[in-house]
Amino acid sequence: MISLQQALEQIGATQLTVLDFSSTTWQLFEKNNAKLFAKIQQVKPETDVHHHLLGVLTKAHIEVLSQIEADKDSVRAMNSTFKQELGESHAAKFQYQDGQLLLLITHIWIYLQGYLAMDFSLANDHAENSATMLVGIQGGNAEQLRSEFMASFYLARGQKTQFTNPILCWLKKIFQ
Repeated sequence: MISLQQALEQIGATQLTVLDFSSTTWQLFEKNNAKLFAKIQQVKPETDVHHHLLGVLTKAHIEVLSQIEADKDSVRAMNSTFKQELGESHAAKFQYQDGQLLLLITHIWIYLQGYLAMDFSLANDHAENSATMLVGIQGGNAEQLRSEFMASFYLARGQKTQFTNPILCWLKKIFQ
């Protein structure tokens, strides 16, 4: 049995430069999901750990999207008040925790979908939904954010090849 952190390291997700795995957002995510990940591995040890990881990330994504949807009017009002009272530059210093969590989860989730060679259009739809939600509450460019999520998808496709391509492994052994 491996930890949530180890599972992400195994697939190369911890090298995503857009994420900070030492942040409080990551620590919160890991704290809230590590026990579930461990329990799933115990209940179904014959299932690939990456599929367990996909299930945990899917659940976490649904939960944070649901939370943001429920709070979006309040968050928009809060952001508007900050901008009016503090100005644009000071208001930008405040970070919406659930928004940061959605950003983290979506990058990892989309990355894993790429790693597992899942359908591009499904990953793209998920990336678009997350980007639209985040931009709706925090502002920004939804297309740019969707593209950043999909960059994680393509990075994972390259990582999977790098880690599991038998020809590359064979060549690596020869030249070491």
